[in-house]
Amino acid sequence: MTVTEKNSIFELLAPILDIDGFELVDVEAQSQTLRLLIHKSGGLTVSDCQAVDCVVRPILEVHQHLASYTQLEVASPGLDRPLRTAADFRRNCGRTVQIEVALKNDVNYQVQGDVMEVSNEQVILAQNNGKHITINISQIRNAQIHLKW
Repeated sequence: MTVTEKNSIFELLAPILDIDGFELVDVEAQSQTLRLLIHKSGGLTVSDCQAVDCVVRPILEVHQHLASYTQLEVASPGLDRPLRTAADFRRNCGRTVQIEVALKNDVNYQVQGDVMEVSNEQVILAQNNGKHITINISQIRNAQIHLKW
């Protein structure tokens, strides 16, 4: 899946799902499956996924987004879901996250800390050493909740 196709699906479906209280978290393509990962405040049920499928399938078909896929899957992103947007980080204020930051010179570094504040452009983490670090969301290559087992 190209970035252009992914962005097109986001732009097409996110406003529609938002009306019904769902957030489109991610769009993935694997083999012949197009997967939509959605979130709903208070939790997601199988019935929610089925309802979203019924709403988005005709839209994706009309806009030719299903032409390359034999299957559409609507699912929850799960506990180890990637954090991509400011809304993702806001939902996880107080939780420990692990972030891989990409710099301009193709150097990546990882940082871990508790999400303290979130703006539309930045995340502020409190690290174990008591320091706060500010990260631009646009520079985040990968981010996830740090699960403690």
